[in-house]
Amino acid sequence: MTDKLAKEHDALLREWIKRLGLQNWRISLDGCCMESEMELQGCAGCTNWQEVNQCAKVQIISPDCYGDRMIPFDWEKTLVHELLHLKTCLLTDTNNDLNDRIGHILIDDLARALVDAKRSGK
Repeated sequence: MTDKLAKEHDALLREWIKRLGLQNWRISLDGCCMESEMELQGCAGCTNWQEVNQCAKVQIISPDCYGDRMIPFDWEKTLVHELLHLKTCLLTDTNNDLNDRIGHILIDDLARALVDAKRSGK
């Protein structure tokens, strides 16, 4: 990953931390992972967190590793999706498969809506 791209990723991380009110969290970002480096395989992004001490590690796959999927790769939307996991961690990490799936759909819908609103200037 180039320095310019890393700076862009860091700037987007700071922007979305502020927009989502996550300033109390300590969040590290690996914004260009090979799929084999990611905690979860077959995902565009993943996040591990500890809500007690509000720390998290966000991983986002390299666009080169994303492949040909139904939905085109969107780095910023993936970042927002992963950060929304932190906002909703007490509500969506229930160990109930149905609740967790519904929560994940909600997070994805919200991420898409927030990024679309930003891009349209709303």
